[in-house]
Amino acid sequence: MQTRLNRWILCALMVTAAGLTAAVRAAEELTVNVAPPVIPGKLFRLADFGAVADGKTLNTEAFKKAIAAVQKAGGGRLVVDKGEYRTLPFELCSSLDLHLDAGAVIMGPASFADYGIPDPQTLKSQSEVNEKVRSPAPLITGHNLHDLALTGEGVIDGNGALWWAWSERAARNKGGNRLIYPRPHLVVINGCERLHVEGITFRNSPKFHLVPNRVTDLLIERAKFEAPEMAPNTDAIDPGLCTRVVIRDCDINVGDDDVAIKNGGHQILVEDCRLRHGHGVSIGSGTVAGVSQMHVRRCTFEGTDNGIRIKSMRGAGGPVEDVQYTDLRMKQVGNAIVLDLNYVDNNRPNFKGDPSKVPSIRNVLIESVTVDGCRNAGRIVGLPDSKITDITLKNVHITAEKDLVIENVGTLHRDDVTVDLKPGVGPPPRKELE
Repeated sequence: MQTRLNRWILCALMVTAAGLTAAVRAAEELTVNVAPPVIPGKLFRLADFGAVADGKTLNTEAFKKAIAAVQKAGGGRLVVDKGEYRTLPFELCSSLDLHLDAGAVIMGPASFADYGIPDPQTLKSQSEVNEKVRSPAPLITGHNLHDLALTGEGVIDGNGALWWAWSERAARNKGGNRLIYPRPHLVVINGCERLHVEGITFRNSPKFHLVPNRVTDLLIERAKFEAPEMAPNTDAIDPGLCTRVVIRDCDINVGDDDVAIKNGGHQILVEDCRLRHGHGVSIGSGTVAGVSQMHVRRCTFEGTDNGIRIKSMRGAGGPVEDVQYTDLRMKQVGNAIVLDLNYVDNNRPNFKGDPSKVPSIRNVLIESVTVDGCRNAGRIVGLPDSKITDITLKNVHITAEKDLVIENVGTLHRDDVTVDLKPGVGPPPRKELE
């Protein structure tokens, strides 16, 4: 049967012609002009600094020496030739293009011993873990840089299977006294002006794959992100507090958020990406610094837990506004549309935060979205003291097992919206970590 959303909700919503016109006017496409990094043409090869591509030897010193040479020369391109290069964590420098040739793999260590921390099976309690184990640094990091690029057809692999069995999710699933190990991310850039990521495959991170924080002018294109569907917390791309961001033409298939805007961000464009599994394109849960001027367009979602998702909660919230989702296609997703200001983090179910930090959502356009078979059409749920407002659904067609849930919503505009309810059309339950 088809419904025009929930009838009792529509009776309570007043849609004025002026309001709808204003919402449609907001559909103008966002243009984000990202400044490219400026990198000198000098060429360096990792092999010239003693690297051994046998998949066993730790090449940490080779990476450090090579990057130091690039830095001393004022910048350049560091080429990693075909082969597998094990390494401990290392740091990047400014004016660097770290270029991985096709067949080149930068690989995380093979054991906890290589990291210098005890194997979890040798420890008896979580208190002992907390006393003796600190999370290693991300495999690749950069701090307060400018003009940085990660390019090529090679792979950065975190060997995450070493860590996933000791995650929070594994502990919840196994029950008992399962230990939880603090896990590192794969690539983290903290502070950068002009960062370009192109062509690289990011694979099997212990936790998040690519985390750009406080980056101005960020371009991520034609990159791949891969981790098993059950791999816990393996977010693909997590920009935080970034300005002028373009994420385009990426293939993403991971175990958690495919793209997640965290803490805040402005002028963000996600376009022409293909998402399989994972938690979809998210904003939040932390939104304290605010998110504005974001557009997600011409993306496909297949087998993801969510499609569109804005999530926040009292204690960690700020304003989310002027966000558009257009020309999206979803198939076999868990939840099609989620705008939720009452989000509960499974890893922090008792979170309180700062009660003065109340989230809000306003001026969101969802247009030309087709959903073929989802478990839940979704939820648009505000707070009693912070209603979600100025939401426009236009040309949205969903086939789902369950209808939209709408609570604490101020103004909802709709034009050509259908939810076709059919039993059994949603995806099977998500796999859990063994």
